[in-house]
Amino acid sequence: MMGIIELSEATVLRGRSKVLDKWSISVNSGEIVCLAGENGCGKSTVIETASGLIPLENGSATISEQLVRDSEGRRGRPNFGLCLQDDCVMGDELVGERILDAAGFDFDVQGLLKSWRLDHRIHDRIAMLSGGQRRKVALLSGLIPALISQTPVAVLLDEPDSGLDDDSIKKLADTLRNLAAGGHAILVSSHDSRIIEVSHRVIRFPSEEEKFDQDDGKFTLIEKGNPRKSSVGHRLNLRTLSGLANNGIAGLLTLGAMLALLDPSQLEGRILTAFILAPALTAGLCGNPIHRLSLENRAYAWWSTKSAIPQNAIIHSLILCGGLTLLASTITSELNWELILAGAILGAATEAAVGLLSNATLRLARPNAVMIRLLTPILILPWALVVDTLTA
Repeated sequence: MMGIIELSEATVLRGRSKVLDKWSISVNSGEIVCLAGENGCGKSTVIETASGLIPLENGSATISEQLVRDSEGRRGRPNFGLCLQDDCVMGDELVGERILDAAGFDFDVQGLLKSWRLDHRIHDRIAMLSGGQRRKVALLSGLIPALISQTPVAVLLDEPDSGLDDDSIKKLADTLRNLAAGGHAILVSSHDSRIIEVSHRVIRFPSEEEKFDQDDGKFTLIEKGNPRKSSVGHRLNLRTLSGLANNGIAGLLTLGAMLALLDPSQLEGRILTAFILAPALTAGLCGNPIHRLSLENRAYAWWSTKSAIPQNAIIHSLILCGGLTLLASTITSELNWELILAGAILGAATEAAVGLLSNATLRLARPNAVMIRLLTPILILPWALVVDTLTA
């Protein structure tokens, strides 16, 4: 029978170095397995490989008998809890909001935060927290999928005790013991003796293993409510006005520059259509504004384990690009609603394409990433085709 967390014959390269060489581990229901060893020995690589964040040269990773990633590039996203060394939180997320998003359900988040002495910060932006408080938010984001589940859930924690005070580390150790009593499977890397002491197995890299008998904890299920719809990108875009500040201003600058150089009353045909659609194209070429926010604390990595689609505000982008096209149309006295709709779709589609390119390059070596970004000007071609189609 497979374990809840299963890493089979995994081979992983970091640059030219082989960090894992046909390395396997299985974590069963109700088991805490701790990875110990010196910095750089491969503990974080195991956690990130098991969560699907690192490509495999050989082998596969599964959670709850569902594929997470294999050496052929196939990828799945089963439900599990994850906390990485990077906190993977965006500064403009609210504390309580982030925990609810991580759970995917409504529940008594106030009570949970109170037990970790964070209830007074529930409506604060994460950027306003201290380093230790931010670490608690990241940790709770990794623990909550198991805390609200009666069925066994995998929990992957990479040095979760880093930056926590002594009382919080003790609470973390007790929480891990209680989660194991509820049948959840926990893979944790840590140097802290209090985490090691509650583990059923300790693996000291590369292969030394110790087993321990542990006292049973007591699992208390947090009752969950209705499923929570994910609209993180749109919420953050409204809160930060990132789309307006980055994409909108670029579109307005383009329109202003064209007005300084051209007389709209003298334009006609293809040139007029190109003039009207240019601000929306420029806004789209600026890319996904939420992508920039997700670079903070490597938040994009955590969210990529939840969904293959990067966080975005595509509806806001349609409105913004449609508004820019409407403004350009008004200036030229060419109010064509078909053209305005085309501008909205063109701008949003261009933004999505640039955003996907940017997201893909995050996992590439720097030279390859630069080469892919150089392909961005090709996105001018759809704009030219739309101009030709609308003036045919």
